[in-house]
Amino acid sequence: MKNFIEKLLKIDRRLIFLALTILLVFPIVRPLGLPNKNIGTEVKALYDKIESLPAGSFIMLSLDYDPATRPELHPQAVAVIKHAFRRDLRIMILTLNAGATGLIDEIGERIPKDIAPTKKYGTDYVILPYQPNPAAVMTQVGMDMYQIYDKDRDGALLKEMPVMRGIRSAKDMQLGMCITGTAMLDYWIAYTADKFKIPFAGGTTAVSQMGYAPYLQTGQLKGLLGGMKGAADYELLIGEKEKGTAGIDALSLAHIMVIALIVVANIMMLWLKYL
Repeated sequence: MKNFIEKLLKIDRRLIFLALTILLVFPIVRPLGLPNKNIGTEVKALYDKIESLPAGSFIMLSLDYDPATRPELHPQAVAVIKHAFRRDLRIMILTLNAGATGLIDEIGERIPKDIAPTKKYGTDYVILPYQPNPAAVMTQVGMDMYQIYDKDRDGALLKEMPVMRGIRSAKDMQLGMCITGTAMLDYWIAYTADKFKIPFAGGTTAVSQMGYAPYLQTGQLKGLLGGMKGAADYELLIGEKEKGTAGIDALSLAHIMVIALIVVANIMMLWLKYL
């Protein structure tokens, strides 16, 4: 027995890494939906806000993240879009981050395939082209958005689209939201939400989440998704298992494996020392 334990303690670490890799493959390929009873209040607040909007309400969704923060933020965007379409809301998607254009194209391709096949472009949602100079865009959107966005990303006249019926500025929208890995959310709050008094929500990376607590306390943000955990919480609320759930499942299994290895290794060390 002693020799067996000594061999286990000297096991090649590469075998441990291989076991961890195999363990992580399963939830990534097929999300497990491990128990999650600790849903963030700020996540639930956003969910409740969207649930409270009547059908036909208009949401502005600014996706201001790039591939570097995609694992945390892309699942947030997909979950919110799914929920909004389920509630029969209209969505306008835009970005002030040049690195996000490819990610928005990906979402645009997924909407008619698996996100919301029954929704029509131009009637239920629209995607705007990238614009530089965020401060100018945010201010103009609050006054008259057609002065800066006269066409959609494909060159079609924005005013003529049914999805834009009754919308001229941010003041006509029922909710704005920025999902970003930078300080872009701060600018949206300052230049649009506070200035023009429109409800606003956010999505951030996990490391930035705590910095927005004051905005939640003052009501400047109606809800907040933080990192992959925020995406997983939102997916749970809407009954979907996507990349957020898969990511949290993988992290949970990795933590369980590491803790188990630490406990087993310590038990074996004590066995060798005292028995």
